Amino acid sequence: FHSPLTQSVRTPHTMSLKSQFLDASSSMRGWVPENPPSNRDRLELYALHKQAAAGDCKTAKPTGSGVADKAKWSAWKTKAGLSQAEAMSRYISECKRQVRVYGSKAGPTVTDVERETPHVTNPNPNEPQREANHSLLRGIDSVPFLSSAASEPYATYMQRLAIQNASQSWWSRRTPLCGPASPSSPTITSKLENFIISVGTFLERGALRNKAIGPLPPSSVHALVYPLHVLLITFWITLIYLLTIPTTVYLAVKTALLGSNSTGVSLSQLLDTSITPTSTVASSLLSDPKNALPVRALGLSLTPLCVITDVTLSLNAAVGDLPASGLYVLGVLATWWYWMFVVPWIAAAMGWVG
Repeated sequence: FHSPLTQSVRTPHTMSLKSQFLDASSSMRGWVPENPPSNRDRLELYALHKQAAAGDCKTAKPTGSGVADKAKWSAWKTKAGLSQAEAMSRYISECKRQVRVYGSKAGPTVTDVERETPHVTNPNPNEPQREANHSLLRGIDSVPFLSSAASEPYATYMQRLAIQNASQSWWSRRTPLCGPASPSSPTITSKLENFIISVGTFLERGALRNKAIGPLPPSSVHALVYPLHVLLITFWITLIYLLTIPTTVYLAVKTALLGSNSTGVSLSQLLDTSITPTSTVASSLLSDPKNALPVRALGLSLTPLCVITDVTLSLNAAVGDLPASGLYVLGVLATWWYWMFVVPWIAAAMGWVG
């Protein structure tokens, strides 16, 4: 008897990938996240695992089952057409991302997953390995989590505020994503993120007291806080991009001029683990219909970044890492005014509308 997984193409690469997939699956079964993953991320991991193990979903849509079973079926169905090898590769990457984003109370750490499921695209043992919890990557990895929080339905948000207390504030559990959160040596990036977190914590804790403010009953206070909640998350995602893009450019220039030893990352790794994910996540902000309007508008404003990245990757396939990285740097620098003025303005305007 052969399972669908063992019937895949038996090339050395596929067999190696299969082993990595099985290792990642085993590690994730023992993972206890420090923060609970969003339902969207849980479904993504489930769908990729099912697609990798069994291929396209061929079962009929559940009719008498609960909401959870229907959601799982729908998530798996969205992966139709994705090869099992590609699904395995995406599952491995998604495991790493979720461990980085949500942390671990017990079970595998980021290092465990990185060791057991190494990157499978053209691995080069001579290239320096970047730290798995690099703040640049952690910020972009957390954007789907933040966009999911911003997309919380109004009714659900109101119900949550009605039953929680101030100690359960969502904002009070957040930490900076693009810089160290150490109070002894805060950076400008962590200060900017901490400002947003502090404002969100202040507003949400005030609402969670469930007390009237003047003539406004608690329900009206909650209704006023909701758009500010969405606005602040939109600002935070914008800030992550405005910090990540110039940092990526800086790393690309420094690596090209001084070599990978000066940055701890090669141009190839920078393309694979920073430039490409930054564009992919930006594209998902616009394309995912579940995202809130301000988040999708922010995704639309990041379209030039996706175009620059697409051209960069096309050139990379033809001429190599150095010219491609140079094109990316030139593309971002040529549009500096757009990132400095237009994107923040769009985020502010659409966040308020949302």
